[in-house]
Amino acid sequence: MSLPTSSTRLSPRLLNVILIGVGIVFALIIAGVVLLLFPQLRPNTIQFTVAMGDIFYHQGPWMRPVENPNQPLSIHWLEWDADGFRIPHRTADRYPIVALGDSFTEAANVGKPWPDVLADTLDRPVRNLGFRGFGPREERQAFDRYGDAAAVDIVVIGFFEGNDLSNAVTSRGRAFQPPSEVTDRSMIPTDVSTIAERDERYPMQVELSGGSEDIAFLEGYVWANTGTVETYAESVNLDLTARSWRQIAKQAPDACIVLAYFPVKSHVYLPYLSEAGRARLIEKAELTVLNDNGELTHRQEPLSFEAVLAARGSQRDAVLARAEAEGLATLDLTPVLQSAAEDGEMVYYTYDTHWNQRGHDLVGEAIGHAITDGLCQTSQP
Repeated sequence: MSLPTSSTRLSPRLLNVILIGVGIVFALIIAGVVLLLFPQLRPNTIQFTVAMGDIFYHQGPWMRPVENPNQPLSIHWLEWDADGFRIPHRTADRYPIVALGDSFTEAANVGKPWPDVLADTLDRPVRNLGFRGFGPREERQAFDRYGDAAAVDIVVIGFFEGNDLSNAVTSRGRAFQPPSEVTDRSMIPTDVSTIAERDERYPMQVELSGGSEDIAFLEGYVWANTGTVETYAESVNLDLTARSWRQIAKQAPDACIVLAYFPVKSHVYLPYLSEAGRARLIEKAELTVLNDNGELTHRQEPLSFEAVLAARGSQRDAVLARAEAEGLATLDLTPVLQSAAEDGEMVYYTYDTHWNQRGHDLVGEAIGHAITDGLCQTSQP
């Protein structure tokens, strides 16, 4: 072996460059390892914890303090675009599919909302125009402003049975607030330990195939499903909702408009509620009725658990029938989520009204498969 001569030795400048390069690569490797071990340190990372569940916020006095309120349930990247909507994982210059909806569509408390799952299932980009607090009217206005109707082939409207019908009435006459103007998007944990007076009702338990699981219901959503099919069908709420659907269809006359029906947690899990939970739940039962203006409202009325259980599909039947009459393609996601519950899965967060990641995966895949299987061919012009 010959020793290097002066002509083959590295110059000090080149050696410095190599050492700097090696140092940069080493630093990037260390940074990558740190971010893998501690994903919460990544920029634009959200850490959704147990105490951030919205049921704590709305029903604080009914909740027992939990053992570990700061337990992370999801650590994920989350960023919004210039219009204020969640940036899709699969971005594009133009989006042939648009997803409309409320917080179930924005899905700030999971890493991959159903529109992103839908995009992967169809291998097509999907624009997520969902935002917390939106109802049918705001969804129509969002599509009008940001939907790029000329580029859209499919519009999927995520209808949430918990409050979309009520939002159709409460939003009348209210100016549209673009999501870009909402400056505070933080999810704040609720400290229920500071509540002085309590009527502790939750958690209750559901008996699934995998054993007993804690669960909490937002009871306003339970009572939103106690009316008859005729009550919902004849309501001003549904008329206003259908008006928004027609306006969306008018904006995109060549697109397939899909009404994807999203059930509340109680719709899926009430059949598995323990006997003690059933008795506790109906202590505060309310019946959905129409007021003198033809709007949906609730009144306290004794109801059996069996009556509540039997009525929980009435809103769905009325909404889907009206959507079909309006020429929309319809997809009921209730059976998909019920099937998961039958298999012992929890597809909603325990202390939150929204789906966990498993719920979003099931919904996004089901919508994608339905579209692939010809869902849009069932709609009537």
